[in-house]
Amino acid sequence: MKMRYIIYLFILVYLVGSCKKEATNPYFDDKPVVAAYLKEGDTARLNISRLSPFASNTTYSADDINALQIAMQVNDTGTYTLTALGNGNYKASNPLLKIKQGFQYSLRFNYNGKVVSASTTIPTKPTGFTLSVPSFSLTQITPTTPASSYSLLPDPLQITWANNDNSYYMILVENIETSPVLINTTTDGPVRTFRNAPVQTNTYQVRPGQFHYFGWHRIILYHLNADYAALYSASNNNSNNLADSPSGISNGAGIFTGMNSDTLLFKVVKLQ
Repeated sequence: MKMRYIIYLFILVYLVGSCKKEATNPYFDDKPVVAAYLKEGDTARLNISRLSPFASNTTYSADDINALQIAMQVNDTGTYTLTALGNGNYKASNPLLKIKQGFQYSLRFNYNGKVVSASTTIPTKPTGFTLSVPSFSLTQITPTTPASSYSLLPDPLQITWANNDNSYYMILVENIETSPVLINTTTDGPVRTFRNAPVQTNTYQVRPGQFHYFGWHRIILYHLNADYAALYSASNNNSNNLADSPSGISNGAGIFTGMNSDTLLFKVVKLQ
């Protein structure tokens, strides 16, 4: 009887010990993931999310990502508190907190017993931004379009800008028609925007085949900071994968960066 009691006691101790070992993951560091792209002229806003662990036996901090006290300082002259909007989104309620080029913005809040902080400076607006042509014409491709028409393409659109300091730039092309018409009707309707990876040159070519729709397009040239380019490169050409990418955020992950842009219009005309 005594032996059976000892065996039961041993099993109980083992199970309790195992539960303690499985209760938490000692390798998981609960820290916030910040997503903030401060654009010149916009109101300051950002998103906070939780880092997702690979293991299930993890314990999160008691911090509510929708009730954080997030402060943003501008040029060491004023500090503003951001307002929670839900789903981890925060926005400046003070109309004075408009993003301006050349200004430095610093982020600060507490999470999991640590101070999370980051800072960025807003780049200058691109200059010397030009397009080689205002438009070009393309034949609409249908199931009955002759194959010979495919080769009748205009020269690529040449986009140029000034870049005297080897800065990073990125082009985004967006169709802005209310009811866009497909250039190639045999496709399923691709997305209406496309972009290039950040470059340190002062020119970029857009081939006619990269356009999917007729009509007006916005050609947006972004002047970027180096951290955005590093994130883009490390995230397999997608700046949305923030958790495992290089970060300049102290006690956090993600990105807190500034950008500036200029926009020109370009039209893809349908040949009759």
